[in-house]
Amino acid sequence: MQYLTAQNSESKAGLYLYLGQLSTGTEALTALRIGVSELQRTVSILDRLATSKDDEASGMDIDGELNSLNLKRFMVETKRQLCAAYCSIGELYLTDLCEEPDAENSCEAALKAAVEIDASAQSELGPSPPDALQTMANLRLSQSRVAEALDCIMKTYDRMKVGCEAMSGLVGLATDKEGVQEAKARELLELDAASTLPEYGFRLQTAKIMLECTSLVDDGNSNTKERCSESAIQVLGSLLSENDEVIEVWYLLGCAFMSCSPPNPDSARHYWENAVDMLTKAKEQMEHSGEDVACELEVIQSQLEEVTKKLDELGEEMETK
Repeated sequence: MQYLTAQNSESKAGLYLYLGQLSTGTEALTALRIGVSELQRTVSILDRLATSKDDEASGMDIDGELNSLNLKRFMVETKRQLCAAYCSIGELYLTDLCEEPDAENSCEAALKAAVEIDASAQSELGPSPPDALQTMANLRLSQSRVAEALDCIMKTYDRMKVGCEAMSGLVGLATDKEGVQEAKARELLELDAASTLPEYGFRLQTAKIMLECTSLVDDGNSNTKERCSESAIQVLGSLLSENDEVIEVWYLLGCAFMSCSPPNPDSARHYWENAVDMLTKAKEQMEHSGEDVACELEVIQSQLEEVTKKLDELGEEMETK
């Protein structure tokens, strides 16, 4: 009976969390908070079931061992949902509700709860998604607490390091200097291990936060800066391997190579020149489309000017050396 109650509560939470995703501002916050409350209730029931010595009450009948595993899996998945819900609340306070009174403290409280739950949800069932750590990194950057932001984003990367390095090896960005990384990458992909990587947009945001951190880290911390830059390259390499038609990834790879200690201008030039070529082609296609794309053309022209400026500055730097 308690197990069914937990399932019903978890299902109810799912509806409110979905409503929260479809809503904005205070409406989203209200829905998310109800979802959090239902998930907390679910966790509380599952905790009681897990510690119960009454086999019948805990649902551990003739298939007791299997049910025990199912109970544990249900607990872990519920905690992960709860963690994600707190992250969504934190993100609301970083965006839609950033002007609300006490927004920073409310965001901090939500993300601390998310990180705490995230730690408790780690198990042999596999690592939790790194959403809590990445959202906390965003908050720390907004607070200019760069060292803490860097710590959070590197912990985020640690959870997807193997998959990112495997995929980046397929586009020639392996960190393994002995040349065996590509073989490892292919083997990993064949085993579908890379399929556990966070979705594309999440990893793109990871790389952006890393690059922002490298731009703010004191030059005296060259080892820390280098590790962050190299990690950003691996994340971006995994994105390039998945889809090589995203211009922003080519541009950011150029930025990542220039953020290294020392910078790598040759590699940066390669990626920026590719970005320029792709932007130029996109601009030409839009101009000949016959459609009203004035706004889109303005955006592309601005991006072209930005990348071209970086290439010009890079050329001037190399001439002075």
